Parts: sequence; structure tokens; C-alpha cells
Amino acid sequence: CIAAKPRRVIRRMLVLVFNPDQNVKEAVVNAYIRLYVKPISGKKCGPETVAKNLMNMTYGSTIGEIMSLRELIKLLIEKEHVSPRAIKVLLDMVVDKPDGIQPHELNAATMVLSMVASSDHTLVSQNLGLLVHAGFTGDVELAKNTCILLQQGAPAKKQDQQEFTRIEETHRLVSTLTDKLLSEFDTPAVDWVGFANEAVKALFALCEVPDNIMRELLNKLLLKTFPPKQGDLLDNMDDAAPAPNPLAGLHMYRLLSMLGQTALSTLVHLDTRVLDQLKHRSAVRAQIEENKRENKLKRKGSSLNKSLNESGVDAAEEELGLQGATADDAEAEHVRQVLEREIVTGQGYLARFVPLLKQICSCPQLFPCHRIQNAAVLALCKFMLVSSSLCEDCIQLLFTLLEKSTDEKTRCNIMILLHDLIIRFPNLLVNWTNKIYARLSDDAVKVRQTTIRVLTNLILNDMIKVKGNISELACCLEDEDPKIRSLTKLFFTELSKKSNAIYNVMADIISHLSDPETGRSQDQFQSIMKYLFEFIDKDKQAESLVEKLCHRFRATRSDRQWHDLSFCLSLLSYNEKSIKKLLDNIVCYHDKLADEEVYSNFTAIVEKARKNIKNDDLLNDFETKLRFCHDKGGGDATAGTDEILSQMKDLIIKPPQPAAKQTRTRGRRKKVSSSEEEEESEEASLEPPPPPRTRPGKRKPAPVSSEESDDGLELPTIQHSTESSADSEDFEITLPKKGGRNTKKPPTAQKASRKGKSSATGRRTRRS
Repeated sequence: CIAAKPRRVIRRMLVLVFNPDQNVKEAVVNAYIRLYVKPISGKKCGPETVAKNLMNMTYGSTIGEIMSLRELIKLLIEKEHVSPRAIKVLLDMVVDKPDGIQPHELNAATMVLSMVASSDHTLVSQNLGLLVHAGFTGDVELAKNTCILLQQGAPAKKQDQQEFTRIEETHRLVSTLTDKLLSEFDTPAVDWVGFANEAVKALFALCEVPDNIMRELLNKLLLKTFPPKQGDLLDNMDDAAPAPNPLAGLHMYRLLSMLGQTALSTLVHLDTRVLDQLKHRSAVRAQIEENKRENKLKRKGSSLNKSLNESGVDAAEEELGLQGATADDAEAEHVRQVLEREIVTGQGYLARFVPLLKQICSCPQLFPCHRIQNAAVLALCKFMLVSSSLCEDCIQLLFTLLEKSTDEKTRCNIMILLHDLIIRFPNLLVNWTNKIYARLSDDAVKVRQTTIRVLTNLILNDMIKVKGNISELACCLEDEDPKIRSLTKLFFTELSKKSNAIYNVMADIISHLSDPETGRSQDQFQSIMKYLFEFIDKDKQAESLVEKLCHRFRATRSDRQWHDLSFCLSLLSYNEKSIKKLLDNIVCYHDKLADEEVYSNFTAIVEKARKNIKNDDLLNDFETKLRFCHDKGGGDATAGTDEILSQMKDLIIKPPQPAAKQTRTRGRRKKVSSSEEEEESEEASLEPPPPPRTRPGKRKPAPVSSEESDDGLELPTIQHSTESSADSEDFEITLPKKGGRNTKKPPTAQKASRKGKSSATGRRTRRS
């Protein structure tokens, strides 16, 4: 029943086991239970049938499907749908190798066992001898899967790692594994590199001193690759790269692959397992010291001493806490210094291979085989991951290879390892991001796909800045490859989940893509903008973009840029504030409205706004001004600007008139008849305008009566006297009286105001 079902369709559901929605994950697990565990009327299958069904799921699976299947089996074990009897059936199949079993069945059973062991590492530790005996007596593929299974013997949890006992160099596993590697080193047409990579990982995961084992193994591999020398080959290698044997191209390729994996496994081993062990030992020592202090304090007997001791214990605990944090930092710094100076640089046993790797990478004509070049580049990148000084020394060579290498696979591998280099040494590669973005225009589709995946991961994890080159990613929305278009849309969808992320880069994207020098057609530009503007869904973002785009009209150099900017404005949603911003900034684009396409985009804005805005007067006013600019703005767009603005001064520039400032009278105002008001207005109209007021110097404000209300003004009011002639410039100064009218102090009286109070008062009395 299961075999009849199309496997590819069923496997597409596997990836859903990583779905964050718990309901989706449960539905997927239940579906596979019905298919492989209880396929007949809900009755559970026997252990042999369950084991067989799990093995069938591995046939023809990709790496992603294998990872999903590993998670699925873990969930099935937690729900007890994979019984210990089914696991025993798989183990017996691998160890006993019954008659008639095929090699692909042994490989499938070993793969399923490795997935089970990822949940229970004791499966490996309890059967280590049996697995070593059975796993390395078959083909290379079985040995590779056995190494993957053995790696699960190292516990993943930190509390279990402290109780885990690593094997010595004399263990049977070490000799059996190294013999298998050496015996298959000369055999072509096998996946020796894949087997070697997993073997190195297994040795570093299980052995106590893996670096000594790898040193001896590399010595033996060098004997097969280069002419033998006296003594230790690694010690006798000089800085000049040895001349390889022309017949040893296969050996060279496999040796370089082993070097790269050794460097990477050493980094992981020191940075995780050794560092955790050092921290654990430091914590144990601190705990022992704390226990000694507590026991010493408990032996003291008086109550006074007890109270003092309690405070002493607290101080000791605080001191130990600080010492523990300092110790952790010291252990981490020690590991960092070892990685920096003693592995791939200095006197490290891998450091003497660096000149060989550099020569192969910098002189590809000496090694025309693409496989050797690719292996050398991969090894050099993995060496650079270990030491920042080596990374800084070789980074220029790496980007030169990324740009000029003719091998598509080499460029893809460099791009993948650049991702790891940026994460490990972000400050060293911050100035090289432009080179990474440049690969988005690579001729090879695989390189462009790899670049998009790498940039997506780095940008979404905030490892590189999104500004500056984001427009090159936006161009991939119109790539000829559908996979690239899909990956780019996925990137912008994930980026939009970060607040204001797309809004912050929208102006840069528009500015770059609207430049005619980029070579993008207008149709491509409009297609890209239609997709990106779907993520601008907030009114404040739209209002700000309206103002930015309006100001960009002044920096345009061609009609194409006018068309692109006006098209972007037509894609926004509008409210009253947005329309008002268009009105306020009409001087930025009024001369472009003579163009028919620009004018049609703005009229489209008005039509779209009528659906959301009820203020018809505002829209009618905007439409009238647009029509006026369109009719009067013919000819050269830069000519006649002053003339058009002067004609539009009543339509475009219409600032609100400030309200006449009324001075409040101090005290009650005297009622005057309408005839007196008319006479005063006629006399005021005959008077010449007052001279411009000059700001007086700092002076002492005049005293104000308790009944007066100055409304925040300290200076008295200045008015022309109605009794004086039209040509007179004298001012009348009167003190405010009850029911009287206030007048301002003349400028000529400033000196008098600085004199004493009595003289000023007497002068005001005489004038009155």
C-alpha cells in the first residue's frame, strides 16, 4: 500500500515538521503515523514492518529531507510509536547482516539508527564495539553512514557531556577507521571525501586527543601524495610548496579536502567542547573553594562570630561569583589565543600547509584540474575561519578568486564560506560587502542563487547593513530565473516583518533604479516598485515618502526619472495630510507637469484619493493647480519657472494671512460713538505710515498699575497723536488712567525713561 503511493509527494510534507505552528506539526506527525506505523484500519504494525517502512523513507532522499526525517523520527520516539523492538530489528540488521540483505538496505538501516541515536546517545556507547566491527567491513558508503552514527555517541546536552568518557588513541575504533581511510585512498570512483569528512568529525567527537591522531594520519597521506622525505614530513616541509606528483592528482584532491575538514573540526572542538570542559573545571574548583570557606566558618562557635561569619560568607560568595565570571573570560581568551597562534599559524601542525594552499589558489595554471583548485580554495577558507590574522592576510586573494575564477562551483563554495567568515570576523569583512553584492549579477544561475541565500541569511540576522546595495537585491525580482525571483520575494517578505525595514531603504532603491545608467527598463522598474510598495501600509510612511519623492524631482536629470518618480507617487495610498504635502511641495515638480505621463500619474493620484478623502474642496484645489501647471508649463522644463510661479502666486503659494494683532487696553475702554470712530478712521487714513520701529536697548519697564492687564507686554503702546499734523513725527505719551486710552512711549523718550522716577513722572504730568 505504501509502495504504491508517490514518494515524492509524501516527502514534501516532511519539511512541515519544523513549522512553528504546533497544530501543523501535529497534523504532519499524525499523517505519517497513519502511513507508516498504523496503515491498516488503525492497527499498529509489527516492529519489522515499522523498521522496513522507516528504511524506505530514506531511499533517494535529499539532505533537507534527511534532516526533516531525523526530526520526525525524534517526535515518533517521544510519542512511543517507534518501539525498542523496532530499534533492535534495525541494530541486528546492521550487526548480523542476514543473508540476502542488499548494500542499500544496510545503508538505510544505518541512517535510521543514526536518527534514533540523536535522541538517545547511549545506543552508540552501549554497542560501540559491534558497530565498529560491522560498519567498516563493507563499502565506503556504509563506512560513511557508520561514522555519522558514531558521531551521535557524543552527548549533546552539557550535563551529559561531563559524564561522557572519551576513548584513547589505542582504541580499536581509531586503528580501524584510519586503516579504512588509507586503504580506500587509492581507490577511484568512490566518495572518499565524504567518508573522510565524516570520519574526521567522528574522531574529534569521540577521542580524547584527536589532534595527535590527525597528525599521524596526515603524515601517512603525505607519503602517498608526495615523494617521501627523511623524518617527519610535516617537520621537513619548507615554506616553498613541494612539487606534486603528476600522477597523484586524485591524491592531491583528497589530501586538500582532508586538510580543510581537519582545520574546521579543530575549530569546533576547541571553541565548544574544550572550552565547555575548561569552564566546568573552573566551576568545580570554585565550588571546592567555597565549600572549604563554609566549613572553616562553621567551626567557629560564638554567636557573635556566627553573625560576623554570615556576613563573611556573603562577601565570599560575591567574591567567588566575580571570580567565576572572570575565570570564564580567561578560559575563553585562552582558547582564542590558541586558535589564533597555534593551529594554522606559528608552529601549528596545519600552518605548514598554508604556503601550499596559497600557491595553488594564486597560480591556477600550475594545477589546471578544477577539483584540485576547488579543494584548495575550500581548505584555505576553512583555515581562515580559525585565525583572524590569516583571514586578514588572505582575504584579498579570496575575493580575487571569487571574481575571476572560471569554475562555477568554486565561486559558489567561496560564497558559502564567506557567510561563515562574516559571522566569525564581521569587522574584517565589513568593507568587502560590495564585492558580495556584485555576485548578484554573475553569469551563472547557481552563483546568483547562492548569493541571494547568503545575503538573505546575513541581512535578516543583522550581520551586514541592508542599506547601500539593497537595490541590487531588488533587481533580482526581475531575474530571468524563476527560482531567483522566488527567493528574492521571500527575502523581502521576511524583511517586511521588521519594523520600517523596507520603508527605510525605499528611497535608496528608487533613487538607484530610476538612474538611466543602471540599464533597467521602465517596465522592469514599474514591476519592481509595484511589488515593493505593497509593504508600505502605514499612513505615516506614505506621508514621509510623498515629501521625499517630491524633493527628488529637483535632482532629476532626464524625463525617465520624472516618469519613475511620478509613478511611485501614484502607487501610494493618500489621505488629507498626504494631499496637503503634495500641495505644499508643488513648486518642486510644477515644471514637470507639462509632460503628459507625469501629468497622467498625478491625475491618477487625484482619482485614487477621491475614494478615501471626503474633502472635495482640497482635491478640487489640487486638481485645478495641476491643470494650470500642465497648461502653462509647456516647453523646456527648466525655462520659465519664475514666470509660471508669478502666474501661480494666487493658486500655488497662498500662505495664511496673519491675524491683526490687537493690543488690549489697560483698564476699561471708553465707549465711543460710531461717528467718532468714522472720524478717527478718516484721520488715520490721511496719516503717512509710521517709521519702522527699531528695537530699543535694554531698558527698565514702566510701572504698571494694579488694575492694568498688559497681556504679557512690558512696553507701553506707541501711537501717532491725532492732533498733530500729517507731517509731524511726534508721539504722544500718556499714562493710562481709569477709563482712559493707552498710548505707546515714543522712541525719543528712551533717554528720559532711564532717568529717575521722579523726573519721568513730572515730565509725564506736564505733557498731559
